[in-house]
Amino acid sequence: METNKKAPVDRRVRRTKKLLKESLATLLLEKKLNDITVKEIVELADINRGTFYLHYRDVYDMLSKIENEILDEMEDISKRFLNASFMDSPGPYIAEMFQYVADNQALCKMLLGPYGDIAFVEKLKKLIEEKCFNSLMEACPESELQHYQYFTTYAVSGCIGLLQTWINDGMKVSPQELALVAVDMIQNGIEFLQRKN
Repeated sequence: METNKKAPVDRRVRRTKKLLKESLATLLLEKKLNDITVKEIVELADINRGTFYLHYRDVYDMLSKIENEILDEMEDISKRFLNASFMDSPGPYIAEMFQYVADNQALCKMLLGPYGDIAFVEKLKKLIEEKCFNSLMEACPESELQHYQYFTTYAVSGCIGLLQTWINDGMKVSPQELALVAVDMIQNGIEFLQRKN
């Protein structure tokens, strides 16, 4: 009988991929992706080239797979909050997203840092904007579509900017404290939509 469950990933494979990801993250903090070679990644990870090619075609394929994994995990977080109104209580959703970034600090710093992938940031914005946009339309149904788009762009770009500043400053406050800052800014910004009703 067939099942849809994925087979568990071997512990050694998880460890190998983790080492490779950490190596790429370290290198991407120092230079652009097109300046990084497989040789540098495997030397830093202390893994042979053949093992790298068991998992990835090249450095670009590796980054793409890492980005997709992160976006899938963030999408899962968003789905858990679909039944809750983002505007009534955005704090738990934002705190969980920020906690995810803290738990995956090296990879997120790599992707959101100066040598990160702009396309990834845009995909992340789109993912969060969809959640925010739908909740806004429920909370403020009288506003014009254009106002929703302006506010959603403002809120999501602001949250990502907060994350980038937080990461670059060494994450000195907890994800929960940062979420409170984001919520305060978002909820005060909602007055813009209410004034447009």
